[in-house]
Amino acid sequence: MTGRYVAGILLLASMGAASLRLARGSLAPARLEGLLLGIALATAGAVSWIMIASWTIGRGQQAFMAAQVLGILGRLVVYGAALIYVALRTTIDPVSLAGSLLGFHVVFLVLEVRFAVKGLQRAGPGTPGESRHGG
Repeated sequence: MTGRYVAGILLLASMGAASLRLARGSLAPARLEGLLLGIALATAGAVSWIMIASWTIGRGQQAFMAAQVLGILGRLVVYGAALIYVALRTTIDPVSLAGSLLGFHVVFLVLEVRFAVKGLQRAGPGTPGESRHGG
């Protein structure tokens, strides 16, 4: 199951990069670099989250939620650091980077949520670490 979702993410990223390649004549080099970097960072974030989530899904709710929180914090750090570095130290267009990163992050988030729901349904009730009482 993991391979299908990773392949879907890589396919969407490839399609986005290919469409930018076709439009590269009408884009400034700094803007094109920002858009491509945004796609690359969003892809890396999504693939790494799916790999970690696939490892934690059968280990209980606490492990899965810990992976969620660490994934969110990790992305905030990496994306924020990339945006700051690009804005202060490079000629890459930071607005293009931010837009591409946000757009692809949202698209990949749809696949990530679907992956999590399907994985948790397969794990079913009674996974290790899950509470058996209502209160």
